[in-house]
Amino acid sequence: MTTITVSLPDDLASQVDVVSDRQGFATRSEFIRHLLRGYLKEELGLVEFKKLPLGEIKKGLEATGKYNNKFIDGVIKGLRQSSVYEAKAT
Repeated sequence: MTTITVSLPDDLASQVDVVSDRQGFATRSEFIRHLLRGYLKEELGLVEFKKLPLGEIKKGLEATGKYNNKFIDGVIKGLRQSSVYEAKAT
């Protein structure tokens, strides 16, 4: 993760603290990340990531006919080890 330092006037920083507390964010950083994601999603037309069951991903890859089983198994293994799927593989 990259660290970016942003300087804010005291009154704006106080407002960030109030809103982030009210919204349930643990830190200012979480609140700022949330704002940036929302902005970028709208500005760039980004699509929100939706976690799919690994079995569904595997079937989708197989259905394309483009990939061999070794490749597909490698993709599934890699996903299983990712932070999104770790210890929750299906």
